Amino acid sequence: MEYNCDCHICKNNRDFEMPNDIIDATLNNKLVIFAGAGVSTETKTVFPYSLYEDICYELDIDIENNLSFSKLMSLFCEKNSRKDLLIKIKKRIDYVFSFPQLYNFSSRFHRELSHIHYIEDIFTTNWDDLFERECGAIPIVTSEDFAFWDLPERKVFKIHGSINNIGTIVVTEKDYKKCLNNLSNNLIGNYLRMALATKTIIFIGYSFGDEDFNHIYELLSKELGEILPQAYLVTLDENAENKMQDKNIKPIITDGTYFIHKLKNILIKEGYLLNDKQFAKIPYLKNFIEDIHGDLAKEYNAIEFPNIIYTLSYQDGLIHALERIENRKKTGEYSNSCKVRQIIKSYDEIQKEKMENELYSDVAYIEGYINGLLLLFMEEEDIEVPLFFLYGYEKEDGEPISYDEYIEILESKEIYDQETYKYAEQIVKNKINDNPEMVIHHTPFL
Repeated sequence: MEYNCDCHICKNNRDFEMPNDIIDATLNNKLVIFAGAGVSTETKTVFPYSLYEDICYELDIDIENNLSFSKLMSLFCEKNSRKDLLIKIKKRIDYVFSFPQLYNFSSRFHRELSHIHYIEDIFTTNWDDLFERECGAIPIVTSEDFAFWDLPERKVFKIHGSINNIGTIVVTEKDYKKCLNNLSNNLIGNYLRMALATKTIIFIGYSFGDEDFNHIYELLSKELGEILPQAYLVTLDENAENKMQDKNIKPIITDGTYFIHKLKNILIKEGYLLNDKQFAKIPYLKNFIEDIHGDLAKEYNAIEFPNIIYTLSYQDGLIHALERIENRKKTGEYSNSCKVRQIIKSYDEIQKEKMENELYSDVAYIEGYINGLLLLFMEEEDIEVPLFFLYGYEKEDGEPISYDEYIEILESKEIYDQETYKYAEQIVKNKINDNPEMVIHHTPFL
């Protein structure tokens, strides 16, 4: 996606020089994102007014009074109730999620970040579940959840609670005080301090005067003192550098989503990430293969054409690989070109074992799965993945077998490999028996 217009979304995408230590920290899995409301549902591109402004209006309080967020929410609870406030917050988030346009605006940052698999730890003061939805992150909300902190998957530490566990939401002065006390003593707070002492932190979606930002940074400064490493604040505040002269925080003046977009493009250019466009073709290819798969299964039964089970298994492998890529792309694991190559290598080894053990359906399935993974490395105009699988048959020109060619070979009932043909006959006899309408499928297990 290019940012070269002056619309209300792109106008804040100010160019900047990406610090080398941010790139290095990313590649070493030592970049931690600390995300605030400015990258979520509380932006002007989503709502015309913030929750803060909404509450001020309802309480007839002048915004110019500059009450802290938690103080204002406490006043609302005094006049109404905490339950009323939590319902208001939930309705606000539900409203955004009920309109695709608003949802897309509120999740732009999360979608950009999702493909950067190197970013494993996210801390946020936001209540919504966009990091879970769009980045496949495991939510860590309470100390009980912390038992899963070392899972080899992306985590989001929700230090102000979650809309999916509404009682955990931190919003009033009393909540803030309790939260800061917990962070000084509980497991999540300990991990936060460890992360900030050993990794590179980027605050995104906060302003310098943001109560959330100030509380968190003051807590960390107090706990870590002079060992607090260099941190960054991505902000649109032109005066941020002057405001932070006494803090070990370097401002980067640009939009938060654009910052992540530029970081991602640097990693793509250097070959550390696959380009997002490689995923755009996956749904089309999956549907195309599914159509052919369905037509074959419908028109040709395995009792009369035993060899068809290998093509059906092969196509199952292709389809399953594409389904998993599509469903897991938000985690970033399939953007990791090195990891995908390692997966392919591991399946190569498994395939050799299956061949030695004469498990020919598994061999065909694995061949399809590997070819599905290889599609991630192919440009759309260069795609030449076989759609059919026949033991013992090879075209002289090496080109993939076309649909018409495969049907002609199938209907000829010519046997190109006796051993695998007999294996197919036995599979058909054992599984189908007297039910010619039954279709043999290969499940995603080996």
